[in-house]
Amino acid sequence: MSDERPAAASIPAELFPQHHARAVQAESPVDVGLAAIKANDPGFDLEQFTEQVQRVFFLVEQAWSERKPEITRQVMADDLWVTHRAQIQSYIDARKRNMVDYLAVSNIWPVAASSGPEFDTITVRVVAASTDYDVEDASGRVLRGDRQVKPWEEDWTFRRSSSARTKQGGTTLGSKCPNCGAPLDADIAGVCRYCKASVISGTHDWVLVRISQVG
Repeated sequence: MSDERPAAASIPAELFPQHHARAVQAESPVDVGLAAIKANDPGFDLEQFTEQVQRVFFLVEQAWSERKPEITRQVMADDLWVTHRAQIQSYIDARKRNMVDYLAVSNIWPVAASSGPEFDTITVRVVAASTDYDVEDASGRVLRGDRQVKPWEEDWTFRRSSSARTKQGGTTLGSKCPNCGAPLDADIAGVCRYCKASVISGTHDWVLVRISQVG
């Protein structure tokens, strides 16, 4: 992709396979970081986390495609979401839409992980392919890009408080409030409408804090 915005979007063409090969050496920094997170939180499961990242990825894609930033309020930290919303608004104001057809994700795997005194952090690499072009709302005329499917990669960073623990009944990434377990329904401030807990602060669960392009 050619700019620094969050991943552009489309309805997912296919889901990536359930199991992902991760070619890393024994005791790599990633393994050490994941082990530290697991030691601090025995309920943490990398496969479950990756599946939840998949859900978040397509949620962000849906928000971008439909130009509805409120969809991602429940999974994005404040700074990232403000940027995401502003980028979507710029498309609305310009009366154009970004088209990412034939979107498919081929792999997601962790490239960095750490557990510190304040935060747990995991960065995953998303490998995808799609078209990437802008069209004018009124006419459908292509304003930028083309309809050729091309590969692209992004690194998505998730963070939570080091005191947070994985809960079976409630996770922000899994569409339930991590505090009360109710179906996740956050207001514009990122507060659960049921228990009034802030679900995007990272206090209770993982939130998306950064999206950066690779290469």
